[in-house]
Amino acid sequence: MASDHGAVPRARLSSLDGSFLRVETPAAHMHVAWKGRFAPPDGGTPPGIGALRAQVAGRLRHAERFRQRLAPTPAGLGEPVWVDDERFRVEDHVVELAPAGETLSRARFDALCDRELSTPLDRSRALWRISYARRLEDGGAGLVMKLHHAMVDGMSAMALALLLLDTSPHAGPVRTEDDDWAPARAPGARRLALEALADRGSESLRAAGAMARLARSPGRGVRIADTLRRTALAVGEDVLRAAPSSHLNAAIGPERTLVHHSEPIAPLLEARRRHGVTLNDVVLGAVAGGLRALALDHGRRPEPLKVMVPVDMRAGAAAPGTGNRIAFVFVDLPVDLHRPAARLMAVHAQTQRFKRTGRAAGGQAILGALGALPEPLKGPAARLAAGPRMYNLTVSNVPGPRVPVYLLGCELREAVPVIPLSEGHALSIGVFTYRDRITFGGYADPVALPEVPRLPQALNAALLELAGTSAQRRAPLAVA
Repeated sequence: MASDHGAVPRARLSSLDGSFLRVETPAAHMHVAWKGRFAPPDGGTPPGIGALRAQVAGRLRHAERFRQRLAPTPAGLGEPVWVDDERFRVEDHVVELAPAGETLSRARFDALCDRELSTPLDRSRALWRISYARRLEDGGAGLVMKLHHAMVDGMSAMALALLLLDTSPHAGPVRTEDDDWAPARAPGARRLALEALADRGSESLRAAGAMARLARSPGRGVRIADTLRRTALAVGEDVLRAAPSSHLNAAIGPERTLVHHSEPIAPLLEARRRHGVTLNDVVLGAVAGGLRALALDHGRRPEPLKVMVPVDMRAGAAAPGTGNRIAFVFVDLPVDLHRPAARLMAVHAQTQRFKRTGRAAGGQAILGALGALPEPLKGPAARLAAGPRMYNLTVSNVPGPRVPVYLLGCELREAVPVIPLSEGHALSIGVFTYRDRITFGGYADPVALPEVPRLPQALNAALLELAGTSAQRRAPLAVA
């Protein structure tokens, strides 16, 4: 039976979290996701759907958001709040990808995952779903897990995925008998409105207190001035500078496809060392080379692109938790440059500049200012920020564990990240490092970008080029 925990403060979406609801459309689904393939131990078989549901159910006490849904605030008085989903059942969120007993080829598994990724999450329920395939043709298992971007960013999505996984193949099942969770009764419209008004009052008091502390502390004034400087720089270099016209910015429909390329990370680490750059620079250089190869392959002139790069803004090693703790910086991707080393160093010069000038902090301040806008302006502002005038595509690099992880004894062999598409964007690229490999995931509307199946080959050529720039004194590499 539902209980009334109305006295407990409810978590409200931040303005950034709420923006991912505002930009979602029937064609642009705002879920982040990942597709994984698992190998059972020698002589073993993958677990059934019942065992997977029990595994998830046993860990939900550590992730309360997984049993909550969003409740809109009446009359736009505030962002939606998280409330318990009174209809929550694990069986509705951990489902079979294919009919029980069907053995899936790699192509069939990929097609079913694409179909699942082409379907939006139901906003009236908890905003996540795991679709599981127990029988793959190679003897392993597979799944696709999606979570709404209002709930998580890429970093926290992977952290929450690890609630499902273990670092040991011998981890025992989690007991569910001690979990006495019962959903709190959903608040009515009047209570939601009153809470929103109270939250607004608290925010005003906090702002007044901050101003009072500022008046007593000249040092704070210096920091405020520095934030304003960074914000002005972010406005000038990121917001006001329009993205160039590109075929990547086409009208999209709801259909999605996920392609990927995976390879050992060692050659990229060597390229990083030899050129004195970061791994993220190498990743962006590889993406530039891949998109250049794809353009040439289809008779297009390679042109520079403006890419949005999410930056994790969590302090130190703080646990990711839920919600979005990111800022966005923008990088000109030098697709037009012929030499791979020149592309890499052009990227490096830009990333060094935005680190030196603190543009990520400025971008975070701009996103925070969305919360101060009147409600009627928040939607247009969010859509403008996510539109093709602002950037051509997103490239997001998410680091994963360097040790193997397991799902009920089955080792994760491959994980492909999914970065959502907003309106006017036909392609996004997610990058995930796991153990000693790196995986590039291209997420696209296959109708708006029919050449996307060639992206893995183009990325492979670009990565070979970068490896060649590091190994050219040892043995030249021939690249098609």
